[in-house]
Parts: sequence; C-alpha cells; structure tokens
Amino acid sequence: MGIRRVVFILVAGVIIASCSKESGSDKQSETKRESKPLVAREDDESQPHEEEIEEHCVAFVRSTKVVSAQKPTAGCSECPAGGAEVFAFRQMKTDRISCSGDTCNVLVTIRVSFNPGAGERIAGGLTAWISPEQRNAYLAGQTPSGEQAYRVQIIYKRRGEMWQAIEFDRASGE
Repeated sequence: MGIRRVVFILVAGVIIASCSKESGSDKQSETKRESKPLVAREDDESQPHEEEIEEHCVAFVRSTKVVSAQKPTAGCSECPAGGAEVFAFRQMKTDRISCSGDTCNVLVTIRVSFNPGAGERIAGGLTAWISPEQRNAYLAGQTPSGEQAYRVQIIYKRRGEMWQAIEFDRASGE
C-alpha cells in the first residue's frame, strides 16, 4: 500500500507539473501575443499607424460636400470649401497594408451615412463612389437611408518621419 501511495503521488506530481507548465506557457504566449502588437504600434514607423489612417479617412469623408453650382471664387473648380458635409463618418476598418520602402498601399473599408441635406452638386472626397440614384435623391433633399460601405485604396509616402496620405482611390474590384 505504501508503494501505491508513492506511485500515485509521483504520477499526480508529474500531471500537475505538466499542466502547470502548459498553462504557464499558454499565459506567456497570450501575454506575448497581446503585448507584441502594442509594442509594434508604439515603436514601428515602417508603416502608417491605425490612428493616422483613421484620421485621414475621416478627413477624406468630411471633404465630401454639397456646393453651389457656381464656380468658386478661389479659382478651384473642384474645391468643396464652404459646403455642407454630405456624410457622417461611422467606422473604418483596415483590410490590408503593404509597404515597400517609403511607400505604403493601404486598403480600407469606410462606413458612412448620409447627413440630411440638399444642394446643387456634390464635390470632393467620396463623390465618385456615390451612385447616380443616391446622388440625385440627395441633391433633391431625399436623404438616402442606411449605412454605406466604400472600399478605398490609400497611397502613403513617408515624408521624414511622418506618413502622408497622397492619394485616395477606388479599391480594385469595384
């Protein structure tokens, strides 16, 4: 009976030790997985940060405005300055980031909804993404309902230590 008790204690000890090692290594790997992206975001300047991308997307959405059909006095026929914002920004999701040297190609999905409004024409930002039916309804004062999702490709160039969004384009396949 003494040998059975010793064998049981040894077997139990081995099982407990192996379980402890596994759960300890699982906790370590979870900690590494959780902390690694945080470190990468703080220190990694090899690509634009998620927060920067979102700020640029918000600015791009907000630049979509209802403007007068008359030519602006500033000499910029496509400038939407002074008009009402067509969209309310809802959400942005980064789908892919691929970088080569000082250039990054970022693919995002931007979710917006139409602000109530009417006008003579829409200019700037997401103008090219708005369907003719939605554009006509909006300009006539009928606000299209629901959330809109637009896939956008953004080209970034590094300027010193900062990333600058230099081009917004319709994502391939749309």
